[in-house]
Amino acid sequence: MFVLGRLVRALRAHVRRLSWAMLLAALALHMLSAWALLAFAGEAKLLGIDAYPYWYMTTATTIGYGDLSPSTTAGRYIVAFFVMPGAVALFASALGKASATLLNFWRRHQMGRMGYADMRGHTVLVGWRGRESARLVQLLLSDCSTDDEGIVLVAEGIAENPLPDRMRFVAVESYADFDGYERAALARAARAIVHCGSDDQTLAAVFAVMAQLPAEPRPHVVAHFDGDTAARLVRSHYPCVECTRPLHVDVIARAAQDAGSSLVATQWLSAGGATQFSLPVPDDVGAPEAHRIAEAFRAQSALWIGYRAPGADEPVLNPREHDRVPAGSMLYYLADARIDSARLRWPAAATEAA
Repeated sequence: MFVLGRLVRALRAHVRRLSWAMLLAALALHMLSAWALLAFAGEAKLLGIDAYPYWYMTTATTIGYGDLSPSTTAGRYIVAFFVMPGAVALFASALGKASATLLNFWRRHQMGRMGYADMRGHTVLVGWRGRESARLVQLLLSDCSTDDEGIVLVAEGIAENPLPDRMRFVAVESYADFDGYERAALARAARAIVHCGSDDQTLAAVFAVMAQLPAEPRPHVVAHFDGDTAARLVRSHYPCVECTRPLHVDVIARAAQDAGSSLVATQWLSAGGATQFSLPVPDDVGAPEAHRIAEAFRAQSALWIGYRAPGADEPVLNPREHDRVPAGSMLYYLADARIDSARLRWPAAATEAA
């Protein structure tokens, strides 16, 4: 009796939520019952393995081609009062449940409730600042090398994905929420950008992000702060995090002292014109002289502006002609588009280094 009671309760639960198991079981039972009744009515031409499934589905979907139909009076009554109402109702229920499942799946993506554990080499953007963040996404997507696997936004305080056609979305209650970064596959990302609404939020997010990242290989992390205090705190704990700050005051001062400087700075970082890029010096080219590197970039219609040696805190801009640039250094240059390292004349630099 106890087992029977449990079965009844389980059946009620399936019926209340119209589970797929319940729906498929009802469909199978209806098909078998209809087949048995038609066999009793003598509808032999409808009962074959090649005819019955086809006829039943065309009836259930109300398409009804008419090439197969009951020929006896009893068969017509069975089809009219048992097969048609049941088959159409079951098909409509299946169609409605499939639509609801797809809609729920889409809503979960839209509301940031899904996980993206299968992603690799993507960009994780932490924080949303309206138009400023939308512009950031546009700039990231304009450079194909930063869109290997797309962008995943991790943000609190927003109900839905603000740019569903351009990025994925993970909603979190707090920027210190480890589960949100796991769902965004942060450990397998190529880069992370922390750009929250306040320095306190950015600080909490940076520490949570760094706690989630593996030691090797570690994605490049960029954090933007409005003030210097939080940025210095992050640099003291995580020197590998690249902290940025607003350059408005610096640009204003430079524009006042040197007319047009603000236009030059804007053009340098603009995705619509000559843009600043970077690439590393290959390990197999030795330590080429600065003028060799400059010549290699000029051959590609690009302007080399400086480098940062491995382990150095600050870059060296406009180096002297015969300065040696260590292998593994990051080179910074201006060009209309990103340059493939293989296109540069590295063999000449290797010969010079030798």
